[in-house]
Order: sequence, then structure tokens, then C-alpha cells
Amino acid sequence: MTNTTNNDATLRYTLSPRYTDLDTWRHVNNSRLYQLHQEARIRAHIQRFGKDAWFSDEVRLRPLRTLTHYRQVSWYGSDIDAQISVTACDDDSFQLHSELYQNGVLVGTQECVMAAFEHGHRVLLPGAVHRGLSEVASGNPAVLPPADYREQLAHAHNFPVRQQLTPRYADLDADSQRSEAALARYMEQARSGAIRQLEFAGLGVLVAAVDISFAHFHAGWTPVELAAGISRIGNSSFLFTGCALHKDEVQAAASSVMVVIDPATSRPVHIPPALREQLEAWVV
Repeated sequence: MTNTTNNDATLRYTLSPRYTDLDTWRHVNNSRLYQLHQEARIRAHIQRFGKDAWFSDEVRLRPLRTLTHYRQVSWYGSDIDAQISVTACDDDSFQLHSELYQNGVLVGTQECVMAAFEHGHRVLLPGAVHRGLSEVASGNPAVLPPADYREQLAHAHNFPVRQQLTPRYADLDADSQRSEAALARYMEQARSGAIRQLEFAGLGVLVAAVDISFAHFHAGWTPVELAAGISRIGNSSFLFTGCALHKDEVQAAASSVMVVIDPATSRPVHIPPALREQLEAWVV
């Protein structure tokens, strides 16, 4: 961890990908890279407010929305330098910006809107948190695009791709809620489980960006149903909309930008007619 003080506008940390973070393409998995953004957020909060500040049996800080851009592929064997700053703070929410660098190259960015919850309901930020973050906020938050994909969730039960997951004990966080990391993995499973059913004829696909909206973090042991479909098809990319349904209620939803590539060059290519036809069959 680099030398920074609690009042610094930007805090910096060094994080190390683990071998178990690799995916089948042998680079750091998207959901694990997401967790490095989360790790930077939590370390920054602890540095500012104390080692037990993140844990709570009353008011808890959790994300409302995260927008993660995967700029470059990252690899095992080299540390990742994270930097995180507070860009805005209101009475009931605050916004964070984080960047990840590996070997001096920007590999990912994330905008995160955080809020306070008590017994599952939105409340005002604790006074100390509001004061502390307001002092270091830059006042220059990123303007997030409209979360139009949430309008499609009323029809989630009609999405063409369906899967079931059995929740695990490991899906709980230290406050015994369903964890942010688990919900991000659910969104990954919603799209990856669907993509495995497509025939790419030798082409590959990469995740360029994922926009996740979190509805609630209630834990449960009944099966979680994942629902997904295609909401837009471009020349070389397509947009996946997916969600996790817990007891028929949307717990989290995501819009993922997927780019079709030539594996030999890792460059985008036009979606061939056969693949386009498969995607069109899943349009929601």
C-alpha cells in the first residue's frame, strides 16, 4: 500500500491477482477484476473511518449501481495498482471513481454510486461518513448514461435464456447479506451461460463494459433464477441484458457490452450472418 493520508483526495493501493482469478483464456476473469475495484473501495473506506468501519449490524453502505469498463486484458504475475477518489457526496449517497493499472497500463475503470441501507431500506448516510467524504469529494462526478435496461425487467420472466443457481454459503458477505461480489458473479453467469449456447465459428467474444444495478442484498437459500436476452445488435458488438430473480423479485440486473473478436489479433470483427441470426432469436 502506498503512503497516503486519510485526507488525500485520491487513495492508492497495490493489489495482486491470484492464480485462482484466471479464466479459461488465462487472463484475469472479469468478475475478479470487478472485485479489485470493490477491494479498493473497501480499503479506502477503512483507511478513512477505521478498521471496523465497513462492518455494521445497523446502517450498511452498499452499491446502487456500478459501471465498469474493461480497457485492457490483465494477467497473472504482475501487481495491479489501484487508485480511488470520491467524486460526489450527498445526504444519502456518494459516488466513487476507481482506476486499475497493470505495468503502467490502464486496464479498467469503474464508476460506483453508493448508498446507505438499514434493514434493507434506504436511509441517510451516517453523519461521520457524510462529513468525511464531503471533505474530499472533487465535486466532479461522472455523468452515468440512463439505465434504460431496467425498463425491460418488467418482462424478465419472458427473457429467452433461463438458468437456475443454487445459492451457496460463500455468497454471503461479512454482514450475512448476499454479497456484491456474488451478485456480480450472477450477472457474469447470466451472460456466460447464454454465450456458451452460441456458435461463434472460431471467433471469440470479450466483455467491454458492464453496468450493474443492485435492487437489494437479501440472502436466501431458495434457487436464484437468471434471465437474459439481447437488447441491441451492432456491427461488431451486442448488448446483453440479464438479471437475477430471487423469489420472483429482481435482485440485480446488468447490461453487458460484448465485442466479437478475431482470437488471432484480439481485434473486433463484423458479426457474421450466422451468429447475427442466433442473436436475433434472443432479442428482448
